Amino acid sequence: MNRVPSSAFEHYLGLYQQALYPVWPVVNIDTLLNRLRDSTDIEAYALAAAVSAVTIAQLKPASHEALGRFGGDDGAFMAAEASRARHEMDYLEHPSISVLLSSFFLHVSYANRGHIRKGAMLLREAITFAQMLSLDKAIHYANLPKLEAQRHLRTIWLLFVTERILQLDPDLPELEVDENPPILFAFISLSKLFQSFANAMDGDGSSQTHEYFASMHDRLRGVQQASWNCSDLQRADFLLTQQWMRVVLWKTSMYYINLLPNAADEGLSLSFPDRIARNVVQNIDRFPRSVIEAHGLGMEMKLFEVAMSLADILLCLPSTFQGKQLMNVGPRDVLNRLSEFLTCFRGGGDNIKLQILHDKMQEISSSIARQPRLLEDEQEQEQDQEVNCLDWT
Repeated sequence: MNRVPSSAFEHYLGLYQQALYPVWPVVNIDTLLNRLRDSTDIEAYALAAAVSAVTIAQLKPASHEALGRFGGDDGAFMAAEASRARHEMDYLEHPSISVLLSSFFLHVSYANRGHIRKGAMLLREAITFAQMLSLDKAIHYANLPKLEAQRHLRTIWLLFVTERILQLDPDLPELEVDENPPILFAFISLSKLFQSFANAMDGDGSSQTHEYFASMHDRLRGVQQASWNCSDLQRADFLLTQQWMRVVLWKTSMYYINLLPNAADEGLSLSFPDRIARNVVQNIDRFPRSVIEAHGLGMEMKLFEVAMSLADILLCLPSTFQGKQLMNVGPRDVLNRLSEFLTCFRGGGDNIKLQILHDKMQEISSSIARQPRLLEDEQEQEQDQEVNCLDWT
């Protein structure tokens, strides 16, 4: 067979190490490149192709960074090559960490290319491999060398962060930062954030009262990111994910308790999506667009969830925001900013979700137009103000 040359793998694995290892610190690139020297190590070859595929899909490298050796679409070629190599080795009968990781990275690659069902099946496959290997059990780590144990721990936590349905043994060893503190501090912070989110969403046996949800909001707010040498890539992931979690918890609470327009705890207020959306807009204006877009489909879905939540509450309960649109930056301004950002996400956002969002925004505008005029023209805010100069708070 015609194999991908090592130079091609070195190029894309180098991009992964530079830009994506902080997000997925589970592949030792030096070790993988050494394994590729053995032409019989099909597992390593498949993993290298899968990591290359996800690097291309996630980062969308510019033309000068892409090799363009494989018919113009290196990413699709690498994904197909990883799949071909996996089937050559009958991978389903040979579960291993490398096979698990190739399933995971192919999941991300295919999901980013719009193959959502295939991506979902690959994620379930990765989780199944993890369970076959007992990565979710404390006993798995008892006799492993420390560095290997930590890499396995990061793998199972990565799967947990990606798919919260996975249940972890509460007696798993602690994640540590010995190997690469600047990168791993941030990864551990994100893992703790998801652990708090899982506890909030799954419940702890308490009745789901106002006090319960207020406590869960406090818990999510209380998870602090390790700021020591964190990159913008890691910081943006943490901050935006934290806001998304808070709005998901808020939506869940609506099924159990009555929310009020002016609740003492903001997380129990009907206007909470406006607060979250403002926080999100502050953050998307704080970081370069490329940093946020590097998180791919998952980040796009989180931003849509925030935008849709604000649009829904503006549609269903416009009286909640009566007067707020008269502020320097009102809720509709915030929603417009989110819509603008999502419209251009990675060169063009999800057209179906964008159409739903734009339909909601049009309905909001129509309902506003039908309302009696509350202010004279001279009292209205200037409409031509530069978006990036606005104070979103």
